[in-house]
Amino acid sequence: MDLLQRSLIKLAEIQKKHTRSIAVLVIILTIILGIGLKDLTINSDFRKEMPTDLPIFALNDRITDKFGGEDIVVIAVQIDESVDLKSAVRDIRDPRVIQSLIFLDEELRNEPTIISVVSPASLFRGKENVTPQEITKTLNTPQANAFFSRNYKMGLMYITADIGSGEEQIQKFDAFIQNRIDNSPKPPGVKFGITGAPTLRMTIFDLLKSDAVFTLIVAAVIILLLLFIMEGSYTQGILVFAPLSLGLIWTMGTLGWLGIPLSVATVGLSSMILGLGVEYGVFVLSRYNEERAKKNSQLDSMKTTVCGIGSAVIGSGLTTIVGFGVLSFSTVPMIQHLGQTLALGIAFCLLAALFVNPVFILLEEEYEYWNTHRKLENLAAKKEIHVQRGM
Repeated sequence: MDLLQRSLIKLAEIQKKHTRSIAVLVIILTIILGIGLKDLTINSDFRKEMPTDLPIFALNDRITDKFGGEDIVVIAVQIDESVDLKSAVRDIRDPRVIQSLIFLDEELRNEPTIISVVSPASLFRGKENVTPQEITKTLNTPQANAFFSRNYKMGLMYITADIGSGEEQIQKFDAFIQNRIDNSPKPPGVKFGITGAPTLRMTIFDLLKSDAVFTLIVAAVIILLLLFIMEGSYTQGILVFAPLSLGLIWTMGTLGWLGIPLSVATVGLSSMILGLGVEYGVFVLSRYNEERAKKNSQLDSMKTTVCGIGSAVIGSGLTTIVGFGVLSFSTVPMIQHLGQTLALGIAFCLLAALFVNPVFILLEEEYEYWNTHRKLENLAAKKEIHVQRGM
């Protein structure tokens, strides 16, 4: 018998002898690692996931440092067809719309972070008390047509600013732009919208975060239902799913403790970890049930399970961990982080299957024995009462 098998048999003996103590240690470990969940963040700076040490990125950084980084935010002014008023705007070149843009242009150009603002209002800078006739005359030039769609249902305002790449800076800038739009006089029949690369980037990350939560819930529910069906018992399904959930909590908590943020590549890894790690618990529980069906004792069944399945599970888990871990040698940090995080998640799921699954199985059997014994005692007590009354 090799060292691994002897170690696994010893582990099974410890799990049988100190079942409740191990369960308490698991709960304490989960609480400690779970505290790290509050520090788990999502990195919204896509540049940090790129190989910035490559010459092309290094050159771009030098250019940015020398000339400053610039982001372009676009304000789209559109005809609102839902407004059914006689005074509603039906042509985006309406002088009332341009006067609104002139007001907004002046407000935005006073902001220090804004480098430039270009829109139809740019044609009227320096002019006071612009009349509707002047606006109509100026907008009939080819230069003005560059700001309008062909059907004159939409006009654009381009804002160039040094916003930064952080989520907080982008949200703050978008809120500032929206506040200026809300405080600008607007004629009926038009609506303003904000777009551009920074806004799109934040929208994508917001979608990723909401999708990550949604897919995790869906994956958890479907996996749990499948376990109920395959195991033919709610209790047996939970015996597999509970340690798997602990492995997921350990993974996310560890990332939080280490200050490793989730990224566009790893934000959805929770569902992947559940899907990849569930098989280990299924193997352990199925083998244990087979041994118990042979009328073997708890200890003998657990020894056979942990030794036999443990060797196979360790081999399967390690190959998966290595497969994901090799991604650490990728040039792109985003791929590196994906591989490292998945490897960590599989490692924790493997540990949960070997150390936690057997403990939960033993605790469940102890509870079933106690519950059955309690019911038998109640039945015996009721029977004795009936006998005494019959006498």
